Amino acid sequence: MQCMLIDDDIPTVQVLREIIPWPSYGFTDVSQAHCVQDAQMLFAAGVPDLVICDIEMPRGSGIEMIQWIREQGYDCAFIFFTCHESFDFASTAISFNADSYLLKPLNQEKLEAAVMKAVGGLRWRRQMGEYQKFGKAWLKNKGLVEAGFWTDILMATIAPRLDLIQGEILKRELTIQTEQAYVLVLISVFLSEIDERWNESTFRYAFANLSSEIMLLRLHYDRIVSYQKNSMLYVAVVLDEDYVSRTQLEERARLLIQLMNEYLKCMATCYISESKLIDELCGSKAELERMDHSNVMYRGKVHLQQEVFQRECQQRFDLDTVHYTSLFVEREKAQIVNRLKKDLEQLAAQQRLDAEMLYVIREDFMQVVYAILAQNHVQAHQLFTDQLAQQLYIKCEHSIFDFMKWAHLVTERTIETIKQNQRSEGIVDKAMRYIHENYTRDLNREEVAASVFLTPDYLAKMFKQATGLTMKEYLNEVRIKAAKRMLIESRLSVGQIAMETGYDTISYFSTVFKKLAGETPNAFRARHRDIQLNNDV
Repeated sequence: MQCMLIDDDIPTVQVLREIIPWPSYGFTDVSQAHCVQDAQMLFAAGVPDLVICDIEMPRGSGIEMIQWIREQGYDCAFIFFTCHESFDFASTAISFNADSYLLKPLNQEKLEAAVMKAVGGLRWRRQMGEYQKFGKAWLKNKGLVEAGFWTDILMATIAPRLDLIQGEILKRELTIQTEQAYVLVLISVFLSEIDERWNESTFRYAFANLSSEIMLLRLHYDRIVSYQKNSMLYVAVVLDEDYVSRTQLEERARLLIQLMNEYLKCMATCYISESKLIDELCGSKAELERMDHSNVMYRGKVHLQQEVFQRECQQRFDLDTVHYTSLFVEREKAQIVNRLKKDLEQLAAQQRLDAEMLYVIREDFMQVVYAILAQNHVQAHQLFTDQLAQQLYIKCEHSIFDFMKWAHLVTERTIETIKQNQRSEGIVDKAMRYIHENYTRDLNREEVAASVFLTPDYLAKMFKQATGLTMKEYLNEVRIKAAKRMLIESRLSVGQIAMETGYDTISYFSTVFKKLAGETPNAFRARHRDIQLNNDV
C-alpha cells in the first residue's frame, strides 16, 4: 500500500515519516507533498491508499483536498491533523468520511491507532467493493446474516436444540453444518482498563478487528461476536474444529494477548473451549465466562476449558476486623496495607483466592472503614464516589494488584480525612473559606459540611464552638460585608447587589442588612456618599 503525507511544514512531514513503522501496517511507499496542488499532481502517478493531511495550509486547505478526492471517486482512507480544535472542521471532515481527526502536537500512540483504524476500514471497504464489482453483493448480506446467526446461537436467542437450529440455518439460507464440531475462543478485557484516549466504540472496533486478524488471519466478521457483560468486554470467535491445531490456536491466542497489550494498551485474557457441537456452544460460552469471572491470579494468559484453576475447596476466611480497626485508630497506613497484602498472598499460596473471596474481603474491609468514619462523624460517600475510586472498586474483585491499589486509596483517604477532621480549627477554617468562596450562591449548611466530609450537625457544633456563630449567621455577615463594599464602591442598584451577594429577594436582603448594619442599604449608601462629599470639600 501507499501513503501520502501533506503538510506545508517540512519538519512535520519528516517526523511523520520517521515515527510510524510503515511496513508494519503494510505500506511499501510513503510520498509527500507540501500543498494541495502538488498533492493533486502526485495522484496522477498513483492513487495512495492513505492520505494524512494538515487542514490549514497557505495554498488550499485539507478540507478542499478531501473534497476533491471524494469528487474524483478515489478510494482513500483519510486522516486529518491540525493545531486548532474546531467543531466546524471536525463536522466537515466527518461529512467527507474522514477516518480520524487528530490534534497537534503529534502523539505517536494516537497516530498509530488512527492508522490501524484507517487501514482496517479501508480493507473492509475494498473487500466489500470487490464483492460488488463481481456482482456478488449477496456475499455481504450472507456475512451479516451468518454473523447474526452466531450471535443468536451464543446468546441463546435460538434455543439450543438441533432441530430448531437446523430450521434457522435453512430459513437464513446458510451453509452451516450441524454435525460439524466447533471451537469457541473467548477474549476478555476489563472495560475500566480501556485507555481513556480511546473512544469506546473505536476500541471495540479495533478489538474485534485485531481478534479476527490474528485468530482467523483475515477480517472475517461472519464468525466474530462482540458483546459486553457487566464490567467486561468480550469478543467470541467461532472456529471449525479442524481449522488449526490446538497448538497453533494457543500460539495465536498468546500473540493476540501480546498485540492487545502493545497496540491497544490493555490486558486481554483468552479462553479456548473444548470441541463442541453447535447446540452446545452457548453452554461453552457460559462456562468460559464463569472461568473469566473467577480468574483472579491468572489474567493475561491463555486458558483451556478443561483447565481447572488450582484452588482448594472454599474454606471460610474471616478478616481480622478487630486488628484492622486498631491499626486505623493508630493511623498506621503502611501496616494496614502490608497486613492486607500478606493476607492475600497467604490465600493465594493456599490456592483459596478467587473473585468471591476477594469480594468477601473487600466488604469486610469496608465495614471496618465505615465504622471508623462513623465514629469520626465523616460521611463515607463523600470520600469514595469519584471516578477513580469507583473504577478501582469495580476492578479490585478480579486482580490482586488492583485490589491493593484500591485498598491503598481507601486507607490513605480515610486516615488523612480523620487526621484533618481531628484538627477542629483547620476544619472550621476550611468551612469558613468555602463560605467566602461561594457566598454568592444559594449556599446551605449541608453543602458546606460536604466540602469538609462531615455531617451537617457535627460541623454546626464545631463551627459554633469555634466562632460563636451559626453557619447561617456567619454566611450573612460575609454577604453583608460584601454588600457594604458594593454600596460604597459601585453604582449597582440595591436589587442588583442583593442578587450579587446571594439573596433571592430585596426585602430579605434589606431585613438582614438592617439587622446587622443598623440601617437600610439606601441609608447606608447615602450616609457614606455624604461622608465622601464632605471629604472632597
